[in-house]
Amino acid sequence: MNNRVVNALAAACVSGLLFAAFGGTAGAADPAEQVKDRQQTMKKLGGGMGAVAKFVKNEGATAEDAAKGADAVLAVAKMDPKAIFPEGTAVGVSDSAAKPELWASWGTAQERWSAMRPAAETLEAAIKGGDRAQIAQALGATSKTCGGCHEDFRVKKQ
Repeated sequence: MNNRVVNALAAACVSGLLFAAFGGTAGAADPAEQVKDRQQTMKKLGGGMGAVAKFVKNEGATAEDAAKGADAVLAVAKMDPKAIFPEGTAVGVSDSAAKPELWASWGTAQERWSAMRPAAETLEAAIKGGDRAQIAQALGATSKTCGGCHEDFRVKKQ
């Protein structure tokens, strides 16, 4: 391998490490963009829950739709809440609905976020089992984990 190729590969590796070390940003991200990203993540979560609910209610969703929905819910549940809810993105930033209490009670918020993952895993397992009653029960439990955070840490929709 010639020196030019080696240097290019080394530069690419260093760039990748820096990108990863600083969270994929060149500096502090724009809070309004962070709110927008969070809203997209929550829409992914809500869409997944909706797909499972449509299957449970027999409203035209297939078992495959429900499985994809559960995958979306689990993917979000595996995310780091600090990445989704960075400080400085409360009500007043763009159209954020996150109450300041979220960060004031961060330990509670993290605990609740952590509860979502096993609930989502149970939902995924229920879907693989195919029993609508079990899926409905797992969906309810997953929904309850979401609702607890919304109740305490999200401004109610008008």
